[in-house]
Amino acid sequence: MAVMSERPGAPARAPAPRGSPDAAARRAGGPAMTGYGRPGPVTAPTGSRGRLRGVRRCDVAVIGGGLTGLSAAVELLELDPNRRVVLLEADQVAAGASGRGTGLLGPRVGPALTVARKRYGDEVARAAHLWSVEAVRHVVGLVDRHGISCDLTPGGQLVVAAGGRAVEAQRREAEAARSLGLPVELVERRSLPAVAARYDSGLRYESAATLDPAALTAQLARIGEQRGLTVFERSPVRRVRRGLLTTVSTDDGEVVAGHVVVALNAYGSGPGAPGGVVGLRVQAGVTGKLPEAALRALDGLTTEPLIEQGELAPYFRLTPDGRLVVGGVVERGTHGSVAPAPGRLRSAVRALSPALAGVELDSAWAGPIGMTRDGLPVLGHHPDDPQLLHAGGCNGHGLAVSAYQGALLARWIARGELEPLTRALPWVRPRAPWVPRGRLADLALDRYLAHLSNAA
Repeated sequence: MAVMSERPGAPARAPAPRGSPDAAARRAGGPAMTGYGRPGPVTAPTGSRGRLRGVRRCDVAVIGGGLTGLSAAVELLELDPNRRVVLLEADQVAAGASGRGTGLLGPRVGPALTVARKRYGDEVARAAHLWSVEAVRHVVGLVDRHGISCDLTPGGQLVVAAGGRAVEAQRREAEAARSLGLPVELVERRSLPAVAARYDSGLRYESAATLDPAALTAQLARIGEQRGLTVFERSPVRRVRRGLLTTVSTDDGEVVAGHVVVALNAYGSGPGAPGGVVGLRVQAGVTGKLPEAALRALDGLTTEPLIEQGELAPYFRLTPDGRLVVGGVVERGTHGSVAPAPGRLRSAVRALSPALAGVELDSAWAGPIGMTRDGLPVLGHHPDDPQLLHAGGCNGHGLAVSAYQGALLARWIARGELEPLTRALPWVRPRAPWVPRGRLADLALDRYLAHLSNAA
């Protein structure tokens, strides 16, 4: 997602020379990640993507060079190759979570089915889950349609639980799924795979996959540019001025557009964003290529990643080349150092299996995700301007949700209305619920996150 420039309340950081690799890394929370955590640049197909200078006019301006913004841009150009689309990115393409994710592409969106049924009713709870399944299919179809090389590996996901209360919660969730006719299977302890032997139950979700999100995002940018998309990097948006046409202003230029798509997600406090989205930094790491004994102990993790149940619990998957990816630890904010607590990730890896006792992390990184108070994403337009659209607040499900929401915004612009499956969902709204901010509120959130991380 787009990395906005310094904002009021952002933590002070030592300056780095403007334009230096270290400066870009600090702004984004670390170097762009390619190949499951290997640092590397995400570059344009020919030459460098310049900074916006002067005035540009276009049909659609997109703010944010992550999966949401790029999916919207590519979809717009597929629907109408003659449409003029300009994308503005404050840092570089894939500088946020879209270049630092752990590659888990799976269903689920919003709260658990048991909660969603009480809050929204059975019809909406079922529709929400089916929407998330469609989001996965959309990404798989996108990769297939464009021949994107991103190590896409179809499979499932296994959410595991330990302890009586967690197991009971999984039983209730499985019963809710059965009542709604959804394919979520409860796996008893005796039927869990060997790698999950220390857990007591699991929920198996179909229609999932894994992939390299940085590769997906970078190639979407190139596909868009090949079709006429203009991308400006290092062009943080300072102001969005509404009118008959909308003007988007940066330090050195302006874009005047008929429609504007705001795709900031974790950086949801930027100009034109809906509000109510809080940025949290999620840490992850990857091992080197594992020895054969360790790979045998982790058999199955390539096609069925393991996700511990819990708010900040770790999750694990194997890459096609035999490395283990682990994610979990969360902190408030969107800027900061890369993986300041890799010890927790290392402990999670070694606790997974005795065969990993001496395994070290090859690299670790952090990427910001957007969270909302009610756990639902945001998809909609400005309350006073239907030409100013937005999407974000994916709550940790961004790999599927963000890409799908970008495409939905593009279709909304092209067709003048949302698709029926999406129209009645509770996250189609002008903004997320208000979240208290300020020094005391942020301190309370930091302590809560620290408590959850220590518990995990």
